[in-house]
Amino acid sequence: MAADWEEIRRLAADFQRAQFADTVQRLSERNCIEIIVKLVQDKKLDVVHTLDGKEYITPAQITREIRDELYVHGGRINIVDLQQIINVDWSHVENRAGEIAKSDKRVHLLLGQLIDETYLNRLAADVNDKLQEAGLISIAELCKNYDLPGDFLSEELSKRLGKLIQGEMNQHNRGVIFTQAFVARHKARIRGLFSAITRPTPVSSMIGTFGFQEHLLYSVLEELVNTGRLKGSVVGGRQDKAMYIPDIYSRTQNAWVDSFLQQNGYLEFDALVRLGIPDPTSYITKRFKSSKLLFLRAACVGPTLVDQVEASVEEAVNSATWTDIQTILPSCLSMEDVGMLINQAMRNTNVLSSARVLGETVVVSEKFLSNCLSLFDDAMQQKAQKEVKNNPVFLITEDDLKQASMLTESSATSKKDKRDAERKKKATEGSGSVKSGGGGNAREIRIRKTKKKGRKDEDSDEESGPSQQNRSKQSAAPFMAQEEIIAVLEERVSDCPEEILVELAEHLVRPLAKAYQEVLRAVFLSSTSSPSRANKKQSMKDLQEEVTNLFNNIRLFEKGNKFFSDETQVHIAKHILKTLCTDVTNILVNFLAADLMMSVENPATITNEVRVKILGKLSEETKGPLMKLHNCLNGKSVEDFLNNIETCAEVCGLMLKKGDKKRERQALFLHRQALTEQLKEAEDPALILHLTSVLLFQASTHCMLHAPGRCVPQIIGTLTGRIPTEQQQLLASYQSLVVKQLVSQSQSSKLQEEDNAAEQEEEVRGVRTQLAALTPQLKDLMLSKGKTSVTED
Repeated sequence: MAADWEEIRRLAADFQRAQFADTVQRLSERNCIEIIVKLVQDKKLDVVHTLDGKEYITPAQITREIRDELYVHGGRINIVDLQQIINVDWSHVENRAGEIAKSDKRVHLLLGQLIDETYLNRLAADVNDKLQEAGLISIAELCKNYDLPGDFLSEELSKRLGKLIQGEMNQHNRGVIFTQAFVARHKARIRGLFSAITRPTPVSSMIGTFGFQEHLLYSVLEELVNTGRLKGSVVGGRQDKAMYIPDIYSRTQNAWVDSFLQQNGYLEFDALVRLGIPDPTSYITKRFKSSKLLFLRAACVGPTLVDQVEASVEEAVNSATWTDIQTILPSCLSMEDVGMLINQAMRNTNVLSSARVLGETVVVSEKFLSNCLSLFDDAMQQKAQKEVKNNPVFLITEDDLKQASMLTESSATSKKDKRDAERKKKATEGSGSVKSGGGGNAREIRIRKTKKKGRKDEDSDEESGPSQQNRSKQSAAPFMAQEEIIAVLEERVSDCPEEILVELAEHLVRPLAKAYQEVLRAVFLSSTSSPSRANKKQSMKDLQEEVTNLFNNIRLFEKGNKFFSDETQVHIAKHILKTLCTDVTNILVNFLAADLMMSVENPATITNEVRVKILGKLSEETKGPLMKLHNCLNGKSVEDFLNNIETCAEVCGLMLKKGDKKRERQALFLHRQALTEQLKEAEDPALILHLTSVLLFQASTHCMLHAPGRCVPQIIGTLTGRIPTEQQQLLASYQSLVVKQLVSQSQSSKLQEEDNAAEQEEEVRGVRTQLAALTPQLKDLMLSKGKTSVTED
């Protein structure tokens, strides 16, 4: 043992000498750093370099320092602050803090902060102090004060309820913590307040007025109602519309509803809402479970009122009349509700097929409607016969044509064969008797077409076109307008208010139109087999003579047109095309329309629309020439029309004979006689000037003239040098007076309210006086043979 101690003393002495001895070889700081870096790279050493570069620190040391700082700061510290204290990179601090939170359940890493149980316990103690003082505390308020998430704070505080925190959390609203004393105090306030309520009161208004906690209020209120402490009910659930209704009010309310329904037979939803019932439909359904109520849009109707409506509907159907349901229903029902009630009553009584609703409230039986339709049978038959006779082209369909052709095919010979036979007969007989007709003038003069037994006046005014178009539109109109139907019903149907008549007429318009079409069809088909139809048609011979006379007159009028300038010739040619040429075209088209059962009694009534429709139904070989002739009417050349009419006459089986000198002289004489007769009867100064000018033109040129009224100045200008100077001056004076009269008349209508109206009227009377004085002189130019200076050969 002594030797051992001696050895120890020797070693201690050596060690002491070594400590106090100077170092012979030392490592530099750079070498130390390189060695440490090499060791770190080889993963033989785990150290972290500080931010100032002067020290190395191990991760274990970082962990120890983090725990020490967390303790020093009271159990809550931010990682950013830790990084500045430990003086290492922020990532190392964050990683070590995460490892601490994972390994230690008492430490939490939250929003960049480390929080341990010590801090949370101290926080719970503070919350408990505030809770005991206020009785109620909100998690949202704590989140704002402690800067922590609501979910985390709610979860941690829930763990400490009943331990560090003497309170409880609301089950319906986990964001509130309250004490039992607070709940008892609120419960007493709610019990007292709602016990004093005697009428329906919105729960939301109580919350705003008295500052109750909403979820706590609903929970306590439900508990008090369910236990019977409060005599009432909460309607509307936990919503803004929730309403507390005390039993005393409910009993009064139910008594009023029962009484109103029993007395009136209906309940209006708006009235129940005003009474304080927020959901009328649910209330009525629960209140009257055993009653058979009919729910409408804005009301519900009891069985008594429904029975009254059903009885009225049945009576109207059985007696073949009408009934206005509106008179027995309350005025508060809307039109939609009335319609629903009527439909339900009709379904219950099984009269849907034998009755109809007009005007939303009037129930009409089908028998009554049939009786009203029968009132128009006679008028329908008469109008159908008239339309088929006058203008059938708008009334007949292709099916009608086919059926009519089948009826006539077995009893009638071909029309074309008859025309061929007639043409051959004319060719062998040679020229027949000559007829000529006169042409008048546009605005004032009438065309007179002569036949064997006399001449027939034809109105050729330029204004006749629109009137013919109006007649064609009227022929295509329905059977009767609604106003006409109302007038007939007022006369034939008794004890029917005007409003119902209007609804009835509106309903009858379409059935009457449909029935009228059927009557038209029947009348048309019956007329095709009528034996009197053949007697009414113009014979082939008379037709040929009439077309020939018009053809020759147009040629003579075209000859007289050559005396005027080109511009005036265009106006006169258009007038001839619109009058005489249109008449010839209508005669040919009407002749061909007879084969299609579309002919009219008077060809002059055929308008442009009717003519095109008839041409569209002809065969292609006939349609082509007639369509060219129709297009010529809208042109400016009479010669083109004359060339085409010869082709059309051949298609129709007619032979046009050009007039000789004898025919022309006879036509001139008859035209002069016709104009002279009109001049004798004329009283209008403009018409007198027009007729006299045309007669003087024919007397001086031996040519017929058919010109519109606006060409009178050109006619008078053409007469210069052809008649004596006295007659020329008389015409010029009379023309100026006529123009002055027309101008004065147009101005007087505009100046009736002005101061110089009297002067204007005086001037008009002066012009009339001068015209009256010159009119006999002007008429005598042609009527007095002794004074006529120019005569015809």
